[in-house]
Amino acid sequence: MARDSDLLMALARKLDVDAVLREHGVHREDLQAALLHAASVLASSEEKPAAEAAFTLYTDGAARGNPGPAGAGFVIYQDGRMLESQAQYLGETTNNQAEYNALILGLTRLTEIGAARVKVRADSELMVKQMKGEYKVKNPGLIKLVISAQKLARGFKKFSIEHIPREQNQEADRMSNRAIDEFEGE
Repeated sequence: MARDSDLLMALARKLDVDAVLREHGVHREDLQAALLHAASVLASSEEKPAAEAAFTLYTDGAARGNPGPAGAGFVIYQDGRMLESQAQYLGETTNNQAEYNALILGLTRLTEIGAARVKVRADSELMVKQMKGEYKVKNPGLIKLVISAQKLARGFKKFSIEHIPREQNQEADRMSNRAIDEFEGE
C-alpha cells in the first residue's frame, strides 16, 4: 500500500488522478482518505495562531571590505519548518552595521507576521552580546541600529538571542552574500 505522502506527491507532480491511481495500485477511496488526512493536518497547522507558534530567526550580514558593499539576509522558521527568507542589498556599510540591519529586517518581518515568541540565532558574537547587554555599544555608527533592534525585540511576548557558530548559519550567510552578488551583477 502506498503511503499518503507518496500519493499526494505523485498527484501534485502529474495532476492526473487516474495515472497516479494506476501507478500506485490504489483505489479512489484511498486517494480521498489521503487528501482528507492531508487537509486535516494542514488545517490544524493553519489554525495555530502566530502568537502561539515558535519562530526561529537566523540572521547574517556581510560586507566586502569594511566598509564595503554589504548585504543582509535572514531565514525564518516556524515550529521547525522554513517559512521564508530574504536578502537585501544595503550599499556601503561595515560588517557590524550589516549584521544589525539583517536583525532589524528579520524582526520587522516577524512583527508583521504577528509573532510573539521569537528566538534569534546569529553568528555575530558582538551583536548578540550587545543585544543581551553584555557588551557596551561604543561605535557611534551602531547606536541607532542597536536601539531599533532592541525596540523591536521588546515588542515580542518572548524574545531570546543566541550566538551560534558560522557553520550553523549557512542559509542566512548565503542570503546576505546573495544580496551583494545580485547587486554587483546588475
